[in-house]
Amino acid sequence: MLVKKTLFILILNLFCFSLKGQGVIAFTKQNSIKIECDVFLGFDNQQNNYSIKNNILTKNSETITYQYNNLGLGKITRVDFQNPLQIVVFYKNFNTVVLLDNQLNEIKKIDFNLKPTPVSLEAVALSSQNQIWIYDSISSKIGLYNINTDTFKWISTMLENPISFYESDYTHFYWTDVNLNLNRISIYGTIENLGIQPKSDAFQLTKNNNSIYQLENKIYYYDITSKSSSKIAIDEKIISKFFFRDGILAIFTQNEITNYKIILP
Repeated sequence: MLVKKTLFILILNLFCFSLKGQGVIAFTKQNSIKIECDVFLGFDNQQNNYSIKNNILTKNSETITYQYNNLGLGKITRVDFQNPLQIVVFYKNFNTVVLLDNQLNEIKKIDFNLKPTPVSLEAVALSSQNQIWIYDSISSKIGLYNINTDTFKWISTMLENPISFYESDYTHFYWTDVNLNLNRISIYGTIENLGIQPKSDAFQLTKNNNSIYQLENKIYYYDITSKSSSKIAIDEKIISKFFFRDGILAIFTQNEITNYKIILP
């Protein structure tokens, strides 16, 4: 019995050590929601889901569905819904930005082809004080565009490498370049290098400049300070899109959203 007990403890310790080495993040499945769409975008702070089907933007709440359709502007490139009262829709092929209210009614359309100074938008995101972040591929600069005064304010010098990924909050714009350098710039123009992101198919920043990323249908959490990855061992074989907010990791696959509660370090 003593030999068996010792062997059991040894196996248990090896198992625990293995989990620690892999850095597995615990999760709890919350629910699954059926959805018919081409692209699942995510959910806002009021738990409304956003998606695109046939190039039509849809917002689903618990009681009502809203849609926005502007096929004349081509394919939707990006939707920023961090402020549900001022949603930013970017149409890259037409160099145009549309602002929507919380019912997806059009507030304003900004055609950057009509501006006196030529601008070719590669990145657009919501900022603060009635401004939007923009990255212009002609000048290779990051700027702020005031939607009330229709004026530009360039806050960066020419970037050495083009932007490959970006996201923002109200006070900072974050981006990676072709070398996976993660940088951010404040609304005052201060640029910081935050480190190197791991190679991935997609990623989203979390608190403290850490991130959740997808690589070959696996999801990981990356700590940029320790430069270590921890696997979030969700059993989904084909992941079309993931989205993380307020401790909920949403996985979209085969016309279904599955929500998981995860606790990050």
